[in-house]
Amino acid sequence: MFNLPSEWETFYEDMKKTALKYIKINFWEIEEDDFLLWLQNFETNEEKFIAALLIYRLIYRNKAALLSMYNYIIDIILPNELSPFGIEFPPLDELHAKLENGRELQLRFSTIEGVDKQTGKSGSTILRYFERNGGFHKRLKISANMLKGIDRNSCKVVVLFDDMMGTGEQFNLYLEKYYKDCEGLIVLYCPLSATRHAIESFNSEKYSNVIISPVEILDEQYKFFNISFMPKIAEDIDLEELRSIYTNLMERKTKIKELFGRSGQELTYVFVDSTPNNTLPALWYSDDIWTPLVPR
Repeated sequence: MFNLPSEWETFYEDMKKTALKYIKINFWEIEEDDFLLWLQNFETNEEKFIAALLIYRLIYRNKAALLSMYNYIIDIILPNELSPFGIEFPPLDELHAKLENGRELQLRFSTIEGVDKQTGKSGSTILRYFERNGGFHKRLKISANMLKGIDRNSCKVVVLFDDMMGTGEQFNLYLEKYYKDCEGLIVLYCPLSATRHAIESFNSEKYSNVIISPVEILDEQYKFFNISFMPKIAEDIDLEELRSIYTNLMERKTKIKELFGRSGQELTYVFVDSTPNNTLPALWYSDDIWTPLVPR
């Protein structure tokens, strides 16, 4: 039997107040009513404790965070990753000006698309947001099916934006379909977040002109059922019993098959307009019974 910490109710109320504060200041771009309805999914004391832990562990990337990630890619990743290939960039002010007018830069921006029914939405959303708010001209965008015909004298690099590299399966499918079209180009894949497992499983020898350089790397510690990032109140809880309570809750109230997210990665990672499928479905699953906190 799972032993709740003696101060669990105080912790629950504190997390609820914290979430409402984040919503009020627009740090979490979530409606207050949606949050309160989401809390109603959790009925027993043990389930409410899980809800509090989910709030504590939630990593929420709002629009301001997305823009910071974009600037990190442009200002840091591009020069660092591409200078060894002899591709030099002007000073940052000049670089951003050239991005805005879309001229004199031998690169194009694209995203993972056209490989299965699951791809396209999140990556395209990120690409569109970066174009409108990051400040690069639309002429620097290119779709995957146009890569083969692009003039290699005017373009040397294709930068691929994506929200999450979770298992690496979609990126591998993308390369299987479009790698030949990228001949003569450097492909710089910049997911905003990537699991260490996905990066380490990538076959860099097979794709010698492909560079993976995420903004943020997530290792095993980011799994929800990992004691590393749990609050002090949860340092002595039985994680397997907690997992069992979560499993029972999701099996009873949802129809989801992957209870712990894609490939059991059990992340609590969310972007403002989309949620990766390796994030726990307790945060994003939606039907007539279960109210989501965030959109999938």
